[in-house]
Amino acid sequence: MSTRLLYVTLFLSVSILAGAQVWLSHLRIETSQHASILQQEITAQHEKIQALGLEYASLSRPNRLRRLAHSKLGMQAPRAIQVLQP
Repeated sequence: MSTRLLYVTLFLSVSILAGAQVWLSHLRIETSQHASILQQEITAQHEKIQALGLEYASLSRPNRLRRLAHSKLGMQAPRAIQVLQP
């Protein structure tokens, strides 16, 4: 009877370990897929940041701002008499 108990215990132990291995493999695959999705999102966000940086650089060019200040706001460059010397 003790041999039978040993076999049952061994079978249950192997079954539990096999089930745990299957569950861990599933968890590892799921985590890998999630990490891949996150990496794709990070890459997309980096591309958006780069595009926005280029757009900002284009919109903040001094010549463009000077032209807009003159045409939209009626601003002019200060004359020499208007500049204070330290």
